Amino acid sequence: MKKTICRTLCLILLIVLVIPFVSSCKKNKIFYELGDYSITKKEYIYLSGMFKKKVMVSLDPDLTDADLSYEMENGVTINDYIEATYREGFEQSVLSLLYAQSMFDTLGLSLTDTEKSNIRATASAIAAYYGNYDMDAFNKIAEEYGFDYDTLLSVYEKQYKENKVRQYLLGENNEKITEKQKNDYYEENYLRYQTIVINTMYKIHTDSFGESTVLPLNEDEKAEKELLVTELKELLINKNMDYDYILLKDKLSWTYEELWEEYDDDSRTDGHYKNGCYQTSKPTLSQLQSNNVLSAAYVSREGEIKNVVAHRYFGGDTPLKTEDGETINPGDYFEYGTVFVKRLPLDDKAYENEENKLFFSSFMPGLSNYVYYQALMEHEKSLPYSTMVSEKVSDYLFKDVKANELDYYYIYEQ
Repeated sequence: MKKTICRTLCLILLIVLVIPFVSSCKKNKIFYELGDYSITKKEYIYLSGMFKKKVMVSLDPDLTDADLSYEMENGVTINDYIEATYREGFEQSVLSLLYAQSMFDTLGLSLTDTEKSNIRATASAIAAYYGNYDMDAFNKIAEEYGFDYDTLLSVYEKQYKENKVRQYLLGENNEKITEKQKNDYYEENYLRYQTIVINTMYKIHTDSFGESTVLPLNEDEKAEKELLVTELKELLINKNMDYDYILLKDKLSWTYEELWEEYDDDSRTDGHYKNGCYQTSKPTLSQLQSNNVLSAAYVSREGEIKNVVAHRYFGGDTPLKTEDGETINPGDYFEYGTVFVKRLPLDDKAYENEENKLFFSSFMPGLSNYVYYQALMEHEKSLPYSTMVSEKVSDYLFKDVKANELDYYYIYEQ
């Protein structure tokens, strides 16, 4: 269905290149204003609906507006989650679109006749498809989403201008970004930590044919693992050199890294990285709430060690019996031991290290946004006026606008 929409729109696009549409203009309040530049109410609603649709697709492509009132836990709905997690990012995107209009003119940029024609043709193709070549019919459908044909034209033009500003500042492939900007972004936005995981519940047995089986620890194995946890807490957390160590009595001078080599269970089963893990140093609240290891690293000073409960999704092929007689099934989320988390100093240019590739998959998109937003903020400082925001903006939460089901598929899923 989605691909059919895209194919049909492409065909219509060829037709409407030579067929002008006449649109109507209704009263449209200004929600954001920066000197001569503005984001209107309809533009804001359109942007909100499009942003909401993209978030829903990222969470679950099959989500609908009706699904968002579902309560996940503690009375929190999916709507609540989206609002708490994504509102700040959305408002930033609206402001950046607004600032880009001013910067576009300051930089002396312009749209070519071909670019203007493409903008009109794209908006006309959307209107022709959903309105069956009837502008009034399209505007009636679009009105249910809070915007109209003129909104498509104005938003598309603003977004086109923003893309040209970004290209001017960053280059077509981010080639204008300097090494200093890369390093500044890295140092401001990443943290590094290492974990020693002690599994007190199960072990992986691999037979002579290379087949692996998940087995519960027997009583002696479990007791030894729990003693190891106790001794590591005394050594690493309490720094108690007077404790009566048994397992670690000959290893009290070992470094954290040496203890990791010897005792970390996950490194032998999951291929964890010897040089540590890298994560954003500005995690969202939901990331901190869902990842206690990241949370521990986030609140630690460099060199500090904390211990937290080890959680994971069980990926075994067969159910695992616990000592309490309970069953852990494949896909279950459960506690299986203790994690010792040490905050480490950042390695120099770790983002260029092939071994760290997994941790920096979103580095370049984040970097380009960082450099772009820095430029916009500098531009804002140079302006003789400031941003004005209508109090009406607060009336439009994500739950109050419909997810965009009109041009989303054409723009993002061609």
